[in-house]
Amino acid sequence: MFETLKVDDKSGVPVWVQIRNYIIFLIRSEQLRPGDTLPTVRQLAVELGVNYNTIHKVYQDLETDGLINSGRGRRSTIANINRDELELPPSPVDAIIEELARVAQESGLTRGDVMARVESALGAPGGLGS
Repeated sequence: MFETLKVDDKSGVPVWVQIRNYIIFLIRSEQLRPGDTLPTVRQLAVELGVNYNTIHKVYQDLETDGLINSGRGRRSTIANINRDELELPPSPVDAIIEELARVAQESGLTRGDVMARVESALGAPGGLGS
């Protein structure tokens, strides 16, 4: 399931956020269901080629949000979530946009600064263009 996740170190979005958003997308799209077991932190770190602590941070964050259950010495599983109350972005792009908005606000960027940067990224080589 995680073989389709491609972590992009150059995207400007922290790696842990990319992985977290992908797992949230899998939960939202019901590809991961309550009770499903996630790979161990070590397994996923090796599979994605990222640091162990990065995956540990992702799992801690997801547990804090009530999306997974985990504990020392046991495998992490998808929590029994009431889907009607689950407020998750509808797609990975929306999750990244929400994270962008949060980080931009915390960084004190203006709406104009953010929009200019997004427009520049979309027009850059490899961007979406016009």
